[in-house]
Amino acid sequence: MVRYMPILAAILLVLSLTSGVLAATYEGRILSVDSLETQPYAEEGWESLLVTVKLLSGPHKNQSVQIVHTLTGHPYYDLVVEKGDHVVLEADLDGPVPEYFLSDFSRKTPLAVITILFILSVVVIGGVQGVKAVISLVGMGLVIIGMILPLVLRGYNPILVTVGLASVLTILFILFVAGYSKKTLAAMCGTVGGLLAAGILAYIAGKAAYLTGLASSEAQILQYMDSTIDFQGVLFSGMTIGALGAILDVGISIASAMEQIKEADPTTDFKTLLTRGISVGRDLIATMSNTLILAYVGSSLPLLLLFHASQSSWREVLNLEMVASEVIRAMTGSIGLTLAIPLTAAVSALLFVEAPDKSQDLSD
Repeated sequence: MVRYMPILAAILLVLSLTSGVLAATYEGRILSVDSLETQPYAEEGWESLLVTVKLLSGPHKNQSVQIVHTLTGHPYYDLVVEKGDHVVLEADLDGPVPEYFLSDFSRKTPLAVITILFILSVVVIGGVQGVKAVISLVGMGLVIIGMILPLVLRGYNPILVTVGLASVLTILFILFVAGYSKKTLAAMCGTVGGLLAAGILAYIAGKAAYLTGLASSEAQILQYMDSTIDFQGVLFSGMTIGALGAILDVGISIASAMEQIKEADPTTDFKTLLTRGISVGRDLIATMSNTLILAYVGSSLPLLLLFHASQSSWREVLNLEMVASEVIRAMTGSIGLTLAIPLTAAVSALLFVEAPDKSQDLSD
């Protein structure tokens, strides 16, 4: 279920919006949009609108305000609103007359709807396990926001914090969802081992590639806010967290498959069970590796299209830090989940096969 972290982000965002975390902004509904004469300061092609908005929150709730809104013709910066749209407003309440400005569309309702549909689908299909999965998912997100992020901001080593807490979270997650058993113990060992491998490889490869962690605009903005943060470590931590979901899926899948194999054939010896577990894992490698790589390619698609449209050399493109970071992210995550397969299989075989069977197999 860790692979549903993007959905978790939506859950937490919805919770933050409904709890008033964004206290500096207010919500409103567009009542009317009317054209105005071009303002004296307007550039050619600009359009001025008089937007009437009913405030849905804030000190002037249920009141209507009129806002002069300018469209510049740029699709990225313009907020093109229509009657009935729900919007987010910024306000200047310090002056003699309160002033409101259109900031963005309000996305709370669609986020809430899709999140509820996600929860219902998991609970209805998964039953009790689905309920546990949702609770665990929210718990993981709260730990990331409430513990990992504050510790990183306080100057603690991002990699140690991330790998350490992620390992603990993984163990607690598996125990909560599946309970304590040989299967869960094997899954925990394989997942934590793969996670450690991914973290170590991300650190080594990132250092060797001279990654700074400042290739993204978000990191550059954060640097101006707090330059004491270890941005390189944050980058490696992000790589580790990104691989956690796939590694966890592999660990649980291999452990579950080997448990079923042992139950179907109680006479299976250590070597046979280990071989069958690795065979199951080989079928997972292609799909899970593709899942990681395609996810990163999909998130970087506009950037790749930009490079392709500009007819840049792919050698130059791959050498850029922002692209090299994604390549290392995908590769280290894939290696981590690949190493988790034999590790989980070996631990499962040791746990599921009785001692006499193991000793007999080793003598062969």
